[in-house]
Amino acid sequence: MLTEKKKKIWSLIGKNTASFAFCMGCIYLFLFLFGPQNTLPSVAVVVGLMTFPLIDVKTNHLQFSLAIFLLFPIIGLVSVLSLLNVWLGILCNFGIVLLILLLTTEPQDLKPYVTFLLCYIFSQGSPVSNIDAFFSRMVCLTAGGLAVAAVTYFTWRHKQKDSVQHSLREQIRISGRHKSFILRMALGLTIAGIIGFALHLKKPMWISIVVFSLTQIDSKESRQRIKYRVIATIIGIFLFLLFCQYLIPQEYIFFFIIFLGYLSTWVKEYKYTQIINTINAINANLVLFDSTTAIGNRFLLLGIGIAIVLAMYCLDHIARHLTGKRHVHPTMQSN
Repeated sequence: MLTEKKKKIWSLIGKNTASFAFCMGCIYLFLFLFGPQNTLPSVAVVVGLMTFPLIDVKTNHLQFSLAIFLLFPIIGLVSVLSLLNVWLGILCNFGIVLLILLLTTEPQDLKPYVTFLLCYIFSQGSPVSNIDAFFSRMVCLTAGGLAVAAVTYFTWRHKQKDSVQHSLREQIRISGRHKSFILRMALGLTIAGIIGFALHLKKPMWISIVVFSLTQIDSKESRQRIKYRVIATIIGIFLFLLFCQYLIPQEYIFFFIIFLGYLSTWVKEYKYTQIINTINAINANLVLFDSTTAIGNRFLLLGIGIAIVLAMYCLDHIARHLTGKRHVHPTMQSN
């Protein structure tokens, strides 16, 4: 007879396994329907499917679901336009990040903006090469947005009928309280885009991901993440070399990466998830680079991303000093 503790363990195993199987199934379904060029945007769609139905952003359910539906194809269109030239890229990067954060910065503890910023960064990181690919991208994100919006709306309607809701306009006003965070994120991702465009980097997404990940409302959390990101990158590179270059035969690397994906359903802490992400990212980039170049690029682009984040904090500090505004902790700011 199973004890209560064992029942909980088996229940957790079943839940995580089902969650992983659902994610992989959805990604492969999108891969089959829309092609490999839409794999990364599909990952963002799956993140939305897994997160939005479980949270309540306190915004009118119908209005926010419509916003979800519209944001995905808008992100797809803007990501394509942002790569046409540097000036259009500046306008697109700053504008879309500003729009996303004004709609989804709050509730700050739930971070609903993560799904949409990931979708934008992933869409830029896997650019379309022709009109057919562009059409496929737009259909993919429109269908994905519709799926996320529909599942979210009907789940909220069923589970959270009596929750207190405010309008989308009020949501913009509440999110707008975090002006420093919004501007730092928008400027940081815009600068990351400019650098990627100017240097013709093959993986500019790595800079944007670092800026996105390390820019937080609370400066203390940002400092912790910078430390954890650097340490996790070093450990991840060591483990990549150990397992993917020496211990595991090349024909079994795919299964090792799948195992790491399953392991990530158990690992929730940022400092540990980044180790897994580092291994996966370097392995994926062996298609373009040899291992030495892939590792070197990882360090270089990490350093650039950290420099952008720190520069944004310095500018914010200078602006506060010049305007005579003291720093207000985010938990006090939202009250």
